[in-house]
Amino acid sequence: MRAVRARRVAVATWMTLATSGCVSTWRVESVAPREVVQRPGVEAVRITSTDSAGTKVEIYDPSLVGDSISGHPTKTAVARIYVPLSHVKTIATQHHSIGKTALVIVGVGAAVAVYGLLQTLNQGQY
Repeated sequence: MRAVRARRVAVATWMTLATSGCVSTWRVESVAPREVVQRPGVEAVRITSTDSAGTKVEIYDPSLVGDSISGHPTKTAVARIYVPLSHVKTIATQHHSIGKTALVIVGVGAAVAVYGLLQTLNQGQY
């Protein structure tokens, strides 16, 4: 019985740690896109274009190249994309949300606890 409980605690701990990757949110910036990209520590930007559809493009590891924002379309991509500054309607930066991350961890922990409780209730019915 102790081994089963210890295994459950180990699995619950592993699941909580596995899902505890920081939850990210996008925050629209009020300064010019050129200033946003030049800030140190900006890892990703989401650009809303001036086209009629309001297309959103995420750019990772952004940098300025002439009059364009250049970067990668995904975190692991090798290819680079370019978006002219004249096509940028809004620009948002990616931030890690500690509150949302904590909420995910608490939710996973609660789900594991409920599962463990239901398992203990089912053990005596055989």
